[in-house]
Amino acid sequence: MSEYPFAIIEKGAKIGKGVSIEPFTIIKRGAIIHDGVKIYSNTRIEEECVIGANTFVGHGVIMRPHTIIGKHCVVAHELVFEGDTIVGDYSTIHDQTHVTKGIRIGSKVFIGPSVVTSNDRRMCHMRECLNFVVQAPIIGNGVRIGAGALLLPSIVIGDNAMIGGGSVVTRDIPENAIAYGNPARVVGEVAEDERL
Repeated sequence: MSEYPFAIIEKGAKIGKGVSIEPFTIIKRGAIIHDGVKIYSNTRIEEECVIGANTFVGHGVIMRPHTIIGKHCVVAHELVFEGDTIVGDYSTIHDQTHVTKGIRIGSKVFIGPSVVTSNDRRMCHMRECLNFVVQAPIIGNGVRIGAGALLLPSIVIGDNAMIGGGSVVTRDIPENAIAYGNPARVVGEVAEDERL
């Protein structure tokens, strides 16, 4: 009997020691799963993805090619990573968040449930958009983003900033700033003892 019953692990995927993989998970060739990772059921990890040591991956997660997750992260249930993504160590991304292609997320970041990120200013779907360039957000280290926030393309959120739940972030947010609203505006500064 397979070490991972009812999971599909393609030849060329590398699985570390002490990894737990629940049924109905698919891991494609070229993926690297480091030691101590826990992957729950109905998850799909595509080509050239990397999951760092001791990271938790919830039920129904989709990781498109070239998604890189750091060590000691929490990737909660029913997330979509659109690929070419980097998430730093010790970060938490909660349920039903959409992580757009090309995004960069720092270390020790907290992202609440149902956050949406976007990377296409022109919404090129089914149109002749020449020279489309991915313009994903950049999220610094120690950032906290509340539930239901929307991050528009190409914005930068500085280290330790805090974004209120339900906010629509249309412009860059400086480091250590507290911002919320639609559109999100800076309303204060993160206390020094809460900064990383």
